[in-house]
Amino acid sequence: MKGRRRSSGSSSRVQFLGSERGRSHQAWYGLLADYYDHLYDPRRVPSAYLFLHDLFRRRGPVTSVLDIACGTFAVDLPLVKRGYEVVGRDLSEPMLRAARRNLREAGRSADVAHGDMRSLRLPRTFDAVLCLGTAFNYLVEPAEVRNTLATARRHLRHGGLLVLDLTNFASFLPNPKNVRAETDYRDPDGTQIAVYAFNDQDRARNVHHSRFITLVRRGNRIRLAFDESPMRIWTKADLAKVLEREGFRPVEWWGRMRLGARYAPRASPRLVSVSRRR
Repeated sequence: MKGRRRSSGSSSRVQFLGSERGRSHQAWYGLLADYYDHLYDPRRVPSAYLFLHDLFRRRGPVTSVLDIACGTFAVDLPLVKRGYEVVGRDLSEPMLRAARRNLREAGRSADVAHGDMRSLRLPRTFDAVLCLGTAFNYLVEPAEVRNTLATARRHLRHGGLLVLDLTNFASFLPNPKNVRAETDYRDPDGTQIAVYAFNDQDRARNVHHSRFITLVRRGNRIRLAFDESPMRIWTKADLAKVLEREGFRPVEWWGRMRLGARYAPRASPRLVSVSRRR
């Protein structure tokens, strides 16, 4: 549902984006794609690149990489610049447009296209498969988890690396802060962005209900979007069990994609697993 309302005493125009589940998620990405890489930790991209490059050298050889939820390609671009061949797939067209723009502005090229990590089939294998930025948490149903790990296994050479980057709910759940201002950002072009979180958990089903209200103001135009998505709550033990069952051997655990960030269940913001394909 879309609508417009002009508030009395103000020249601002307010546009409300619909809240249908699924569609709302894509609308949210469409609203934020151009600014997504600047909204959160500015150190994330350089830290993740150094982490992955170090990992690939230690556990390699790795020269070819498939990112099955590449988003804006921000984490992948430094790898391309380093000489890695990186192929990216994502469901969000706005994020893919941002990815292609990032590549174009960097003067680089890569195979970036639409694709669903639950059913992707490319006619080749890679040395490493990445699934970063909480994407794996959005797979709530067991069939989705199995299908995505089958995708990763299908596209990995024997002994290839699978890197999963998840929200570490073991640190979040004891003090969830379910109502909070997630981010407050002002872009150099004058755009203002505020994201508010209203979350809760279904502990019996191991599901976190992620809800965001996002406000983007450009000039006198204000756009509001509501995004609601269930997320799977993973523990290290549960994730390790599923990986083993689906043909992977976990070899490293980290608390974020940053050199030296060992995993601490009650303190780490992320749950990062590195596994080898059997």
